[in-house]
Amino acid sequence: MTNKLECQVTACQHYRDNLCCLKGIQVEGPAARESGQTCCASFEERHNGSWGENSTAQREPSVESSIDCKATHCVYNRDCRCEADCVCVGCLCGNVTVKSETECCTFQPE
Repeated sequence: MTNKLECQVTACQHYRDNLCCLKGIQVEGPAARESGQTCCASFEERHNGSWGENSTAQREPSVESSIDCKATHCVYNRDCRCEADCVCVGCLCGNVTVKSETECCTFQPE
């Protein structure tokens, strides 16, 4: 299944124009009971304001992505796949440097 994916994590090297350049992402948070306890495991910090050597700069961002989800207590999780029509990945703080500072804003507890 592919989902509509919006990304607000401008510090990620996969971010471009509120979208993600990856074909699929992974959301972690197996014990999460709220969105702040989840994170985008696919986050990679962008250094020097540009894409790195192994970046996705050559890939076009896409509104659709496959989402592997380990947040098993979310209503949208079905066998570790997200079934939400639209997913938003955001930030817990303004200066994101590690994946634990990201979150799945779409998370809804069971």
